[in-house]
Amino acid sequence: MANKDYYKILGVDKKASDQEIKAAYRKLAMKYHPDKLKDGTSDQKMQEINEAYEVLSDPKKRDEYDRYGSVGSANRGFNMNNAGFADFGSGMQDIFNDIFSTFSAGFGSYGRGGRSSQSAMKQRGSDVYSNIVITFGESTTGVEFKETLSKYEVCSKCSGKGAESKNIKVCDKCHGSGKEVGRRKTPFGVVEMVGACSKCDGLGEIILTVCDMCKGAKYIKKEKQVTIKVSPGFISGDKIKLPGYGKKGINGGEPGDMYVVVSIKPHKYYVREGLNLHIDNFPVSFLDIVKENEVTVPTPSGLKAVKMKHSYNNGTKIKVKDGGMWDKNGNKGDLIITLSVKVPDYSSHKFKDLAKVLDGFSDEVNKDYVDEFKKAK
Repeated sequence: MANKDYYKILGVDKKASDQEIKAAYRKLAMKYHPDKLKDGTSDQKMQEINEAYEVLSDPKKRDEYDRYGSVGSANRGFNMNNAGFADFGSGMQDIFNDIFSTFSAGFGSYGRGGRSSQSAMKQRGSDVYSNIVITFGESTTGVEFKETLSKYEVCSKCSGKGAESKNIKVCDKCHGSGKEVGRRKTPFGVVEMVGACSKCDGLGEIILTVCDMCKGAKYIKKEKQVTIKVSPGFISGDKIKLPGYGKKGINGGEPGDMYVVVSIKPHKYYVREGLNLHIDNFPVSFLDIVKENEVTVPTPSGLKAVKMKHSYNNGTKIKVKDGGMWDKNGNKGDLIITLSVKVPDYSSHKFKDLAKVLDGFSDEVNKDYVDEFKKAK
């Protein structure tokens, strides 16, 4: 077919892109499919279309055709069993997949668009996830919530079959296999496909009378009150498993589980780092340091007394042993406080009295700093 105008056959311009050629071929293959064209001209027309696409979809063949008006390989015509089919590569495979999926849809339960016989097997339901938000304080002491949740249970009367055994018979079409074979003509020949039986929907059985308890649904939906317990030591992202409270199963399969994901609100003062807690800018009076007083430090387990020392300064970090968080195994972290030394807001009269008391004391903190500053370059 050396003198044929392949561009005209596909209905595209000579400057058409690969995508435009592919789209045109797909459209024509659908149009002239044997199932749609009943006048007997389909095979001849498809051979012509396939021949044109074989040449124009291949860069080398297309270039030869554009130069000389013919291609040696094109004279062989199109045959999916000859060597020319291999030259199509992934582009031809895409076309084949597109057409196959379109026409397999007409088979109902056949092919990729329908159910397989495996769908008749018991399948566990999928898991579901929910979120719960608690305060920082609740994460240290633990907290419980009571919720009413829906749970799907396999019907106890029919064991998830949808009917009692006496009311179920073997499908007379697939003889219990749940499968049937279909054949369909495509542009590439006759394709045989195995799919779910159209009569029993792949179950292999026919229900004569549905179960009077579940009405054929195979599951019973029940509302149950559940206690959700968050133990001390939980961190954001931890999950609580509620078995059986997920999506219902299929064909009598067990339901999935529910996972409650815990989120903890940040605390105003505590900053958590593993099991340890930090309090930045913990205020203490300079008098507490001078007098080495004990100051009260709040921890998750209660108040603790911490003795100040003369050596403490602004920014000093002090570890409060076992003042941190618990984990689920009972281990406990520490609390680290960072001092922020404050000068009390005394009246002018008190400051004068304080100045008299300190009159005999002096230091060279400022002088030492200025001396070091002058040395800097």
